Amino acid sequence: MKNDKIAIIGAGISGVAAAFQLKKKGYRHITLFEKNDRVGGKCCSIEFKGKTYEMGAIMGLPSYQNTKVVMEELNLLEGGPLLERKFFDSSGRRVPQIPIDQIEKFTKEFKRLPDILARYSHLKEPGFLHLPLDLCQPFTTWCVEHELFVVEQIFRHYFTTFGFGNISEVPAAYVLKFLTYENLISFIEITYLITWPKGVEKLVQRMAEQIDDVRLTCAVTQIEKRKDGKLRVHTDHGGFEFDKVIYTSPLHCLSRMMQLGKEEEELIGEIQYEHFRVYAYQMDNFPKLSGYIPSNMYPDRKGHMMAWFYRWGDEGTTDLVTVYVLENEVMTNEQMRETIECELRNLGGENIRLYMMKRWQHFPHVNSTALRQGFYEKLEHRQGRNGLYLAGEIMNFSTIENCITYAKYLVDRYF
Repeated sequence: MKNDKIAIIGAGISGVAAAFQLKKKGYRHITLFEKNDRVGGKCCSIEFKGKTYEMGAIMGLPSYQNTKVVMEELNLLEGGPLLERKFFDSSGRRVPQIPIDQIEKFTKEFKRLPDILARYSHLKEPGFLHLPLDLCQPFTTWCVEHELFVVEQIFRHYFTTFGFGNISEVPAAYVLKFLTYENLISFIEITYLITWPKGVEKLVQRMAEQIDDVRLTCAVTQIEKRKDGKLRVHTDHGGFEFDKVIYTSPLHCLSRMMQLGKEEEELIGEIQYEHFRVYAYQMDNFPKLSGYIPSNMYPDRKGHMMAWFYRWGDEGTTDLVTVYVLENEVMTNEQMRETIECELRNLGGENIRLYMMKRWQHFPHVNSTALRQGFYEKLEHRQGRNGLYLAGEIMNFSTIENCITYAKYLVDRYF
């Protein structure tokens, strides 16, 4: 078994974590294919004037146990910059996270929250199998059932901001998978966050360095099942044979690589994405802290700035401010940029210059109907069929911790 040749398609956090776990388990023949010229995917850090800035994943939370284990193994526990966070309206005025007239109601709701969330402890396990029906409904509907009207706003602040969509539509299972009680507390309070001084991409790079055969700029074009049971992976650099394949790239791309059955095509067709942008700006006289704009976290405000991060603010200066926006499909690039820069000026920014922008296809998920109809049970039933295994964001949510956790679970269970 340890001599099996294993291909991993996609060198984002999930693919690299799967390779890293296989290597730790003693597998000797692991090949990691990545069509781009870097590992990391949305773990995308850039360096500017000697400092790192995040253009994708931003931070880790204190509860990220599997992530911290990997960090310790790779000697990456050094503390990064602190992120002081405040709340603002779209005109640039500072506002409280919770309106004053709602604090008493929020306090009562929040006291009930731990007991409510304790009913869903199985969400801490990898994956989304055997969900109760109430977690398949939109999160806003779930909040109404539990009379969590003010708490719902707090969930929106930290779910929508990071590109995970509209909580009035997204099923409750996804929201509560990400925002456990511990994670919610980490956001509400000014706690220690994992910010990686050399960037989150360094974590993925260090894992990838443990793998002997990493093939960048090598796009997989076809996965072929041979009569002898082997899998032939065709790439733009030639073909290679493997015993097993772990696929971690977006699932809609898989249908272009291999012949799938009708039910498998229908499953993949259920997957939805959010389109999320990160802009990096240089500017003068901007507030030396990170901030959220809650009024811009609603569907009719797509294309407006939801949050910005002033990385290295604890050192008193930063050269780039990163801005986070849900894409508005009816606005042009120029209109979105003009909207964002107007809001930056409202916050005090002067001499605003765009440095770069990253556009991400983000947060693969399915709707409430697909969850009720057993989407994840059907997907899990296909694990290992024809030597193909699935990992990646869709299997366990789109955070660093959830991707690392599912990669470890997959390797422990099947390899």
